[in-house]
Amino acid sequence: MPENMEITDIRTIEIFHTLEKIQRMNRAIAFHRAIANPDRLAIEQYQRLKNDFTQQLLELLGEMDLRLKMAA
Repeated sequence: MPENMEITDIRTIEIFHTLEKIQRMNRAIAFHRAIANPDRLAIEQYQRLKNDFTQQLLELLGEMDLRLKMAA
């Protein structure tokens, strides 16, 4: 997306923010899996948050008449 393009639609902004949250959870999960003694509790908590954000994203996309399913 060009840098000078301004996003004004609230739903679009929410979608981008939710995607950023999912990306942060992916990085946190990868970090905790990569350490010598992985913190399983932290990984599970980040995965739950990621699932919540993914569900939120699906709902936002549904409001735009896009129907997607979350992979198992």
